[in-house]
Amino acid sequence: LFSVRHFGMWKINDNFATDVMYGNYYIMAKGKEKTDTKKIAGLSAFMNIKTDFGFKKTFGDKTLLIAFLNAILNRKIADIEYLQTEQLGYIKENRKAVYDVYCTGVTGERFIVEMQASPQPYFMERILFYMAYPVISQAPKGKVTGKNSKGEEVKIPWDYSISGVYMICILDSIIFPEEKAKDTVTERLQIVRKEANETATGKWEVITIELPKFDKTEDDLETDVDKWLYSIKNMEKLSECPKNFNEGIFRELYEKSKINNLTEREMKTYGKSIWEYDDVILGMRRSRDEGREEGRNEGIKEGISKLVRNCYKNGKSIVQIAEFTGVPEKEIKTILEIVN
Repeated sequence: LFSVRHFGMWKINDNFATDVMYGNYYIMAKGKEKTDTKKIAGLSAFMNIKTDFGFKKTFGDKTLLIAFLNAILNRKIADIEYLQTEQLGYIKENRKAVYDVYCTGVTGERFIVEMQASPQPYFMERILFYMAYPVISQAPKGKVTGKNSKGEEVKIPWDYSISGVYMICILDSIIFPEEKAKDTVTERLQIVRKEANETATGKWEVITIELPKFDKTEDDLETDVDKWLYSIKNMEKLSECPKNFNEGIFRELYEKSKINNLTEREMKTYGKSIWEYDDVILGMRRSRDEGREEGRNEGIKEGISKLVRNCYKNGKSIVQIAEFTGVPEKEIKTILEIVN
């Protein structure tokens, strides 16, 4: 057994299953009765929002989600209605690493909030794919008719006037590693007129939030956006609500995120969610470490070549691979047999 920092849990190999019950952590062999019970010391006071359960528990609360959207988008959304994420046409793979909520505002705008626990291949292509569904779904179904001045029923052409579609991607990894973006936590992706340097439409926007780049301490927080990002990144590490969060929506956020507010069933689900989150994080580290270890054991050149090819296969650009591995772009092209 070895300890894992999140939730004060113990990590067990694949021959075991876990059952998390309030402050107690039960360990049992699959198919066997409970064999040991351990009281967790230093159990986290608050949920990890970066887990599937913690994310959906937080942003499944309408009041909290509206406050988050208003802060990040700098809008004043009065109300929302949750929609089924299946309407986005999502492919049900890698769901341990990607989870989301989907809703519409009172004036028809669509909002998607997605949490990614690990880098996903073809990130921008996925965004384009997923953003297409909320746009296409606004097209009228069937023939739209009305009456002309003579009272005759006629077909009315659709003028393509759509409501805005906005997506917020909270990332527990770095996807823009370029030197010029190293201190940029939040980026806004829009459809722009390149020559005119103007936004072509304000009805399509993706906001990326790279949590590893957010390094503000509690004393550095100035805006509501700062407080949201600090909470999402650090909440599970805190023993009490930060002193500057003791009123308004943030007080409500921390109160509703207390571990001891969870029911027995929720504790079980949260425990599984923590396990999955740790598996994703450890998997990321293991993949990187295995690449380095193979380089040491079988020769640095072959190990780096394999790491480069794997990164490229998973959708990373040559610039991103160069930043991650330290290998010059020219050498990366040689490894990948790319001809200029």
